[in-house]
Formats: sequence, structure tokens, C-alpha cells
Amino acid sequence: MEMAIILYRTRHVGPGSIVGIRLSRSAQLHVTILAVLFTGACYAPFDADAPDERVIAVLADIEATLLLVDSQTSMNHSLAVDIETLKKHTISDHIHLSLNIDPKSIAYIICTSGSTGKPKAIAITHSNICHFIRADNEIMKITKDDIVYQGFSAAFDGFFMETFAAYLVGATLAIPSKSDLLNTDRIHVFLIDHAVTVLSTVPTLLLLINNDPALRLRLINIGGESCPQAVVDRWWKEDRRIINQYGPSETTVAATTSLLYPGEQISIGAPLPNYVCCLLDEETGQPTTASTGELCIRGPGMALGYFRNNSLTKQKFTEYGYRTGDRVTFDQGRIYFHKRIDSQVKIRGFRIELTEIEEELLKLHGDVQSAAVAFLNGQLVAFILGQLNETTMRTELGKRLPRYMIPNRLIHVKGAIPRMASGKIDRKALSALFVDESKKMSTHETRIDIGELIERDFVQRRPRRSLRQERIIILSLS
Repeated sequence: MEMAIILYRTRHVGPGSIVGIRLSRSAQLHVTILAVLFTGACYAPFDADAPDERVIAVLADIEATLLLVDSQTSMNHSLAVDIETLKKHTISDHIHLSLNIDPKSIAYIICTSGSTGKPKAIAITHSNICHFIRADNEIMKITKDDIVYQGFSAAFDGFFMETFAAYLVGATLAIPSKSDLLNTDRIHVFLIDHAVTVLSTVPTLLLLINNDPALRLRLINIGGESCPQAVVDRWWKEDRRIINQYGPSETTVAATTSLLYPGEQISIGAPLPNYVCCLLDEETGQPTTASTGELCIRGPGMALGYFRNNSLTKQKFTEYGYRTGDRVTFDQGRIYFHKRIDSQVKIRGFRIELTEIEEELLKLHGDVQSAAVAFLNGQLVAFILGQLNETTMRTELGKRLPRYMIPNRLIHVKGAIPRMASGKIDRKALSALFVDESKKMSTHETRIDIGELIERDFVQRRPRRSLRQERIIILSLS
């Protein structure tokens, strides 16, 4: 509460304020988020490693009033204030902060990749997040006795599932350091050393962690990307539940859930309590009686809309609910995911509009005449007509895009980017080009590319060795 009062008194943070938070992984991050919410303001989280240019663009777009940073995330910006400087303030007199916050007011704004080249800012209300956490915990059944692993970035909506569920019941949050988080061996040791009982993660990471008998996990919550059967076969136990959750950020973290078992077809399950799913015709956007179509979701978790973007809000938030853009099948009360209808892809839980990456490539005027991006064989591949090389591509895009949006491969196209009769990019033709280029690569080149992919984009898999204990933070809310 003291930090909330400091923000209110020294920075005039209150209802109507929009506070950007760009802090490194620590208990201070959680304290700051709660402090902003206690003032009645809303916050916009940024990943600690997000490019400065992207942070600046989002701050301007949402008209933020303040950006809270620390020594590891500081940046030269008029809105930036170091949290440690704020903590030095002392409150000489006690004031009462009214906690009568309007449930329909915005709690946080989270940004996802946008097809226009600009991130989409999604406005989530206090009512949205409260409804989701209560509904979700009817399935998760987290209690005050649980130790919940907090591994997601604050800029990813899985963060809210981890943290607010723990806040709700008074569970303990176990927060690994950044160095632990980037190494699967260290994650494995951390989970054991801190007796973690609840783990929320993406399947990609789970496949790289050793399923050690010493682990005390009773619940594994999977989301963010399609779950392969191998994950279930490897991790399922009689005394351990594996839950698969699905949902876009526009419906507040997740909207459907499914218990997974070995040997059973994987689905995204059924709607959470108080949520409703229906199918729309992909062309007309109207309800259909067919068993396959575009998934549409409505319920108390449906976001307020896109912040200050009424046209896109009207397009996606319809009278039937939120149009997800995902093709699914309804079968005997279960929902089975197929693929995206548009050019959006999901990598380790992060939604990416391929067109946003293409827009950024085209800004490199001197080196790129035409560009297309495809998601092939589990990696982003850039196809360009021009002189751009991979080093320049990664350097320049790294200034404006998050690391997970930077292509892993660059392929030069001769003549023109393949297009269909409609003028749209022919992504099937891009796939054929990718196969042809891959055949030309030597085994040595392929090893280098895959190794680089693992190191740059997610985790480092290293030989097991004795580990020096890093600084560990345990935040107990019980």
C-alpha cells in the first residue's frame, strides 16, 4: 500500500492514469503492479528486454502518463522514472486511498502483434480478470498450500494466470532469476529445490525439461501453442493433472480448458464456467450449423476492446462475441483446433502477425524491395527481394521488434515474391522455396541454424554440471 500512496502523492497516479511497467524479474515487479492497481490506475506491462523503440511507440499509442523502470531496464524517455528513486520517498502523513474501483474500468492494457504493423492494445477490465481467475480456478483448484512457478514475462497474458490465481487464494509464487529461466537444466533444479506444485508453461519448453521423479508437480497447465501428444505421454501421472487451455488475449488469458490423458486425442476442451463458444461461417461471419468454422467466444472475460481503436473493435467484437480467427471443429462437446484462418501464427504463446514483420522489413528501403514472411518447420522465415543479409536483418529488426518476432532464416528470392491471382502472397509457393533452399544447405549449416534458433529464441540446453546458486526470490502471499 505504501508504494500506491507514493505513486498517488508524488506522481498523481490515479483513476484514468495509464502506467507503463518495464521492470526486471523480481518481487518488486509484483509489488509495483499491485500498487498501480490500488490507485485505481491501469498499467501496461512491457518485457524487460523489449526494444526501446517498440516501448516508446506503444507508450505514445496508449498515451501513457508514466513509465516505471529499474536499473536493468532504464531508458532515456521523459516518462521514465526509476522505481528505486520512488521508494526513497517517505510518507509523513497517512492518507486513505479509496478502493471503490469501478469493475468496468481498465485494469491493464496488453499488446499483441498487429496486422497493420502496429501492436494492438487490448483493454482488460477489473471485471474481466476477476471473472477469469475465479472461473479458471474452478478447474485449476489452486490452494494456499500450492507453490506456483512464475515463469512468464509480465508482457505475456500467461503471467496473469500464474500470478492472479496465486493472489486469489494466497498461494506462494516462486520466481526464478533470468539466468535460471533461460536454461532448462536450471529450471529443472529450481522446480525441485523450491518444491513447485503448479507449473504453467508452453509445450515447447516442457519437452526440454527432464521429468524427474523428484519433481512435486501436481498440476501442469499448458497453453500458448498446440500441444503434441508426446508432452502428455511423457508427463502424465496418476497423481498429476495436465490441463490444456486455449484463449486469445481478447478473452482474458483463456476461455476453454481440457484435461489431457495419454492415448486420447488432444482437444482445447470446453468453455470455462460462464463462457460460451459458437461457430461462425468463415466468409459471412454469421452463425453456422456446420461442425467446423471460425471459433467465436463470449462471456465475462471478453475484453472491453482495442484501446482507442473503435473500427477494429467493431470488426472483431461482434454481437455473437469475439471472432478468434481460429478454425475449429465441435465434436461431442469438445473443441478441436485446426489452424489460423489469417496470417497470424503463435510461437511459444506469443501471437505474431506475419504482416507486421513484413512491414518492418520493407522499412529497410535500401536493402529490401519486397518481402514476405512465413512460419515453416517451426521457425519464422523471411523471403526478400533485395540485398539484405541476415546480420543486418537481425540487427535492424532487433531495434523495433521483440526477439521472438525476428526471422530465424533469410532466403533471397529471384525475380519477385510469389503471389496468387488475387495479389495475395502465395504462402504455399514460399513453402516450396523453403524446401528447395533447405536441400542446398549442408548438414553443418543446418546444425548451426538449429543451434542458433534454440539459443536466440528460447532456452539453452547445456550439459549438466554443478550449478552456482543464483539469487532466488520467493514471494509469499499467504
